[in-house]
Amino acid sequence: MHEALEKLYTDLKFQKLMKLNDVLDFYNDLWQKNWNDAIVIVKKGYDKENYRKMGEKFLTDYYNHYKPFDKGKVLGLETTEFIDLDDKYKFHVRIDRLNEADDGVYEIHDYKTGGYLPEQARLDEDRQLALYSLWVLKTFGNVKKVKLIWHYLAFDKELVSERTQDQLMKLRRETIKAINKIESAKDFPSVVTKLCDWCQFRPICPHFKHLYKIETLEPKEYLEDSGVKLVNEYAELQEKIKGLSEELEKVRQTLIDFAKKEDVDVVFGSDIKASVNSYESFKFPPKNERTELNEMIKKLGLWNDLAMVDTYELAKKIKNKELHEDFIRLLDKFIKKEKTDIVRLSKNNNNNNY
Repeated sequence: MHEALEKLYTDLKFQKLMKLNDVLDFYNDLWQKNWNDAIVIVKKGYDKENYRKMGEKFLTDYYNHYKPFDKGKVLGLETTEFIDLDDKYKFHVRIDRLNEADDGVYEIHDYKTGGYLPEQARLDEDRQLALYSLWVLKTFGNVKKVKLIWHYLAFDKELVSERTQDQLMKLRRETIKAINKIESAKDFPSVVTKLCDWCQFRPICPHFKHLYKIETLEPKEYLEDSGVKLVNEYAELQEKIKGLSEELEKVRQTLIDFAKKEDVDVVFGSDIKASVNSYESFKFPPKNERTELNEMIKKLGLWNDLAMVDTYELAKKIKNKELHEDFIRLLDKFIKKEKTDIVRLSKNNNNNNY
């Protein structure tokens, strides 16, 4: 897709407008040359022809939308430039197409073949094209404005975002911080996605490493593996606990019913007794529906006595990076970081041999 559009705009620089059939022929020729059996199609039920035809449809829609491609001046295609973030770090500027519009506005165009349209808020936080605009501002002296334009080819739509000078300076600082954080990282937790089945690093990934160790073992060796034995034992005990819990709850409820029927609050066994009591509890509206309740508590002068920080929600916001880094630094002295080990069981869909 990118090479076909690059060819289209390269020819335009030489005052040659490719016909749509020529663009599609160029695309299909590249497809035939580059396709090989090592390419894995992730989505089930689709084959290479489906994807090839999608590409044809994207190019056809784009061509008919923008023909005769005479809006503005093309300044760069698939650029290979760099912008200095500081004295240490550089950022690779790979712009699909850089245009100077007639009104002096510079446009960074990026082609997307994904099957979804992002929300505007996500584009307004995009790092890649925004950092490209730093290079544009530094390289060209007559820049009035830089527009970031994404072409979502599957939908024949273009989405636009812009940045202020202050936003770009802040982004530069945040990017340098992110790089420093990455380079100083000591812990690298695995992140499992639907693409893991095609990842070449599975044999050394903490999530799959044990699977690769045991999948070539003979059945007897497999069952004698310490990890396999521990998981199987843990699962058996969990099943027993689950069964006992269900049985315990059934007996508990029967005992409560018996006490109510007999109008007693103590039931005696052979050498033990069971007290059965009922307590009244209070249920309040959920947090997102407590506006009136909170106002009433404030009017009664009880807010200072009753209001408290929801530390669970606060921890979740910090972990999910919903708070600004400056806020987190201010809270840091109150936070004691601890690691909790949790064991969860789930079905093993990776290995059906044993």
